[in-house]
Amino acid sequence: MEHPEIEYAMRTGYPSKDYLDWEREQEKDDNPVEDMFGSEILEGDKWFEDSEGRIVLEDNIDDYLIEVIGVEFFRALK
Repeated sequence: MEHPEIEYAMRTGYPSKDYLDWEREQEKDDNPVEDMFGSEILEGDKWFEDSEGRIVLEDNIDDYLIEVIGVEFFRALK
């Protein structure tokens, strides 16, 4: 008598993905797809999450500071 999992693998074939492929896909799913401004977050991009759970891409930090925090930017004149 063979193990049921061996019999199943012999009947249906071995899976096309290994366990590490599955783990890598799970890690990718943990990353957000877009930030709060609708910008797509790609591999290698830097982003942060504030205390309210809002995701902001590093490139959009000025927009976040102006629209959410209410910061005003000034430029010094000579």
